[in-house]
Amino acid sequence: MSIRSPRPRQLFALLPAVALLLAACSAQSGSPGASAGASSSAAASEAVNPSCAVSTTSPADMTGSLTVLDWAGYDAKDFWTDFATSYPKVNVGFEIGESDADIFSKRSTGDQADVFHPYTGWLQFYVDNNLVEPIDTSRLTNWDKVPDSFKKIGQVNGKQYFIPWDWGFSSILYRTDKVPSVDSWSVLFDPKYAKHISMWDDGPAAVTTSSYIHGWDETKITDAQLATIKQEWTDQQANINLTNWAGEPELTAAMASGDVWAAYAWQGAYATLLGQGVPVAYANPKEGRNSWVGVYGIRKGTANCDLAYRFLDQKLADKTSQNVVDLFYYGSANQNVMNGITDPTLKQAFSLDDPNILQHTNFTPNVTAAQRDAWTAMWAEVKAGN
Repeated sequence: MSIRSPRPRQLFALLPAVALLLAACSAQSGSPGASAGASSSAAASEAVNPSCAVSTTSPADMTGSLTVLDWAGYDAKDFWTDFATSYPKVNVGFEIGESDADIFSKRSTGDQADVFHPYTGWLQFYVDNNLVEPIDTSRLTNWDKVPDSFKKIGQVNGKQYFIPWDWGFSSILYRTDKVPSVDSWSVLFDPKYAKHISMWDDGPAAVTTSSYIHGWDETKITDAQLATIKQEWTDQQANINLTNWAGEPELTAAMASGDVWAAYAWQGAYATLLGQGVPVAYANPKEGRNSWVGVYGIRKGTANCDLAYRFLDQKLADKTSQNVVDLFYYGSANQNVMNGITDPTLKQAFSLDDPNILQHTNFTPNVTAAQRDAWTAMWAEVKAGN
């Protein structure tokens, strides 16, 4: 999601719309990120982590260290400022993941970060592999700021394993002075815009995009369909501007300069460019936009469990939540913050004045580990030209 400069994030002057979004997401996805035939045995056999005991030391006097596995950009203190202020003697370090696949790979191979930041579509995998602690939400003083429908996003097998934090859209961002209009994801394959197209460097996103264009169910992609997707993206690499983008800063720079005219993008890039006065629009394709939600989890067995709880709680605090809206243009799970959005640029970026936007939004579906691995491997072959 790299930063998702992160995946742009913002929203909530539209409380009713948010409730709709989350209800729709829960209804379509069931347990977010659930994989077919997922086992709940790991969750059923959880042992209590002794390091999760609540310390009686005052926040100002607490010491220790905490490591966070996150996306590039979220290591900036703006995005954990409430924790830094409340726990000044705790050392916080960051490891950076390049994608959901990379973060999951790191966690699966023994990464020791105490807290990590995945997105919907991947949550069940952490539970099935016993990589995440269940969360006692009674320890989160800011939990009541999160709408109930949003809380469900972080539940797997009926239990809270993650706290939701950021969310937003994926769609086509385009230069209106170069591209007259966009009504379909197929613009990313339009030869008229060769060398001026940019794609996010992510296999599942490539599969999703192609599935929208072909009208395929992305949760039931056949081997033949995947072969077709691989070939069309392999062919399209010749029309991509320089390379596939990994982080929003490089995408926004390329669009601002005029090198890129149309791109797969999060709404954060849209808001950034609007603020710079660049002539851009964010499409409502006939196939629908995509929507994603980011969450935080605590590593199973961490020796810094109590600090991890405190870190997650402060992620939901007002100033930190406000910063993700103001600086990254992403939505926040803190309802109080989202209720206060008045900036016209943010309203435009989130289509807050469009009452039908959620009816044309595709929510991140459940995929299996086999699908995830196949799509990631396919994309690696595409980039290698194989």
